[in-house]
Amino acid sequence: MPHDQRETPYLDATLRYRSTGYTPFHTPGHKLGKGAPDGLRRLMGDAALAVDLAMAGGVEDTRESTHLVRLAEDYAAEAWGADRAWFLVNGSTSGIHSLLLTLCGPGDAVIVPRNAHKSLLAGLIFTGATPVYMEPVIDSAWGIPLQVSSEDARAAIERAPHAKAVLVTSPTYNGLGADLSAIGRLAHDAGIPFVTDQAWGPHLRFCPELPVDAMTAGADAAVVSTHKLISGLTQSSVLMARGERINHARLDTMVGLTQSTSPQALVYASIDAARQQMAVHGARLWRGAAELAEWARAEIRALPGLRCLGTEVLSQGGVAEFDPTRLTVSACDLGVSGYRLETLLRDDYRIAVEAADSLNVVLNVTFGDRREDLELLVGSLRDLATRHGDAAGKSGSACSSLLARTPRFTRQVLSPREAVFAPTVARPITECAGEVSAEMVTPYPPGIPVLGPGEEISPEIVTYLREAGGAGLKVHGPEDRTLATLRVVA
Repeated sequence: MPHDQRETPYLDATLRYRSTGYTPFHTPGHKLGKGAPDGLRRLMGDAALAVDLAMAGGVEDTRESTHLVRLAEDYAAEAWGADRAWFLVNGSTSGIHSLLLTLCGPGDAVIVPRNAHKSLLAGLIFTGATPVYMEPVIDSAWGIPLQVSSEDARAAIERAPHAKAVLVTSPTYNGLGADLSAIGRLAHDAGIPFVTDQAWGPHLRFCPELPVDAMTAGADAAVVSTHKLISGLTQSSVLMARGERINHARLDTMVGLTQSTSPQALVYASIDAARQQMAVHGARLWRGAAELAEWARAEIRALPGLRCLGTEVLSQGGVAEFDPTRLTVSACDLGVSGYRLETLLRDDYRIAVEAADSLNVVLNVTFGDRREDLELLVGSLRDLATRHGDAAGKSGSACSSLLARTPRFTRQVLSPREAVFAPTVARPITECAGEVSAEMVTPYPPGIPVLGPGEEISPEIVTYLREAGGAGLKVHGPEDRTLATLRVVA
């Protein structure tokens, strides 16, 4: 029998616990708020502290009963189109780790996009597996990676026909979707599981006007971050899988190994509530959000010196779909970098963006926004364009030049795990050509690693990183953020 998606079994149980009035002799130490400091009480309120519980000893009993959790997870599996689902309190990061630990081990090959989240690299280090990279094209005007194409996937499968998995990140941070159905068919034809990092797409399943979701496209497993764009509390995510190519028993064990043994009842309850909201009202809510976002996009594009990414990106490499609720905005034509734009919006207009890089800011539009919120954004950008109109064309050239010639992957000499645990030494970057990197170096933008652990450092990479350091491009990963030195395998 299908579940009634209007029900919220775990949320209801959490509310029952609070209304029953138990005397707690279990964690946490503030005892349902009675011992909480005043500042924390002002921040959270007594109602939230009264259900700040770990799963065991709180909503359920101490005998590791998981009936309520499993029931709520079954509702979620049905809602997202999977055979089995797991609630996660350590974010989608722990879901990626669980999947990799389920699918591969030391020496195994895994086909992955070069622009994957850093949680994937951590998973490769944990497992000892070796990446086989698919490299998306970088759009030099926006400084963002596009998408891996089915041809990229075909070529990678030919290079690694015994790979343990094909993983694709879709949608990307900027809302760009891959052709998941085509890539999935290629993987399955080769007998390889197909999994998707869909952290930025928890909403896709519930509105047909949005890009296709991973499970509808035939993925064997996917991770969605319920805290990113729907109503889950921060750190909440859902891992989902089908049974044909994924060992559910092993995956269940790995989920237990990669997330807290004291999962937060509030986080679990928020996943349950977010699932119910999407399953019952998602289509209506997201249609409204998409309409608001499209209105704002058109208004922003009409402002002099401002750009906003849209469906024109569908004509570019690997991009099959676009999530219209994601606004990537550039004011570089006004001489305003992405970092400066974030500062101006925050300090002068009280608008907080999702993220910024040297070229753009990214803003999320969801069902939680109202028309007046988008009108405030557009009005603020209009005022900003007027204030900075005289400086048009004076920013971004050095960064754009670097983005236009990002060096390509060389070769994987050691697995990421071998490189991370090998003896290493820091060397001047000018002396690193021909060495093997022991760390990751990821410039932002575009957020694609120039180097990963175990990769050969080419003269081209050395030249690029020296120029990136001189241009002040921000990098994640290396110990020396100035890029004067790199840590290499000794």
